[in-house]
Amino acid sequence: MAEALSADSPLERLARCDAQLERARVLRHSLAPERDAATTLRSLGERLLPDAGALAPELADGMVRVAHAVAEHFPDNLFWDLDGVFGELLREAQATGDARGHLAASMHEIVALHGLFGQQTTIRFRYVHDFVYGFDWAKWVSRDPEARADVGPFALSFLRSVHARGHELLALIDEDDAKYPRLPGPEARNPFPFSRDPDAESALYRDLAARGLIPVPTWRLLPDAVWDRPFARAREERARALRL
Repeated sequence: MAEALSADSPLERLARCDAQLERARVLRHSLAPERDAATTLRSLGERLLPDAGALAPELADGMVRVAHAVAEHFPDNLFWDLDGVFGELLREAQATGDARGHLAASMHEIVALHGLFGQQTTIRFRYVHDFVYGFDWAKWVSRDPEARADVGPFALSFLRSVHARGHELLALIDEDDAKYPRLPGPEARNPFPFSRDPDAESALYRDLAARGLIPVPTWRLLPDAVWDRPFARAREERARALRL
C-alpha cells in the first residue's frame, strides 16, 4: 500500500517536487509507447518506497535532488523517464553491504554529473538522454566487455568513470580541441553528425524507441539493459534516414 501523505513524509517530498516542476512549466515527456508523459516522482515513489524500507527517506531525497539537477542544468531536456534509473539505483544499493552509503554515493555522483555536463560549464550538452537511455553506458562497456559486461548502467563504478570523462572533456575544451572546441556563444554543444535541435531530437529518439534501439528503456522500472548491439551506428543511420 502506498505511503499516506504527511507533511514530512518521503512521498510528500516527491509530490512537492512534482508541483514545483509543474509550476516551472517543465515538460516531462516519455518514450514509453503507451503514454507521452513521464511517470511523476510521486507515482514512482508509490512503487519504489515500499520496497526501499529504511532507505525510503534517502531514496526520496535523492530523487528530488536529481530532478532539480535535470531542470537546472538541462532546461531543454525533453524526455524524463527516470523509472529505471531510480529502480536500478535502489537495487544496486540493496545488493551491497552498505546500502545507505552506496545509495548516497550514487545519488551524489548523478547530481554532480548533471552539474558537470550541463549548461553551466563549458561542456554544455543540451540533454541527458544519452546518459539516461544508456548510450554512454553501452559505448563504455563495449570498450572493455570482459571487465565491464556485468556492470549495470547506473552502477557506481560507471558513474565515477563518467565523472572522470567529464573532467577530460573540460581539459580538451580548454585546449580548444578539434572535436570539443570552445564554444563562441551560448549555444549547446553537439559533437554528433546529426541535428540535436528539439524537433530533431524528439523525432530521432521516438524512432529509436519504436525500433527497439534504446540500450536502457528507463520508462520501465525493470529495464532490460543491452550493450552488445551497434546502438551508436544505428542512431546515426536512423538520423540519416530521417534527414536529421
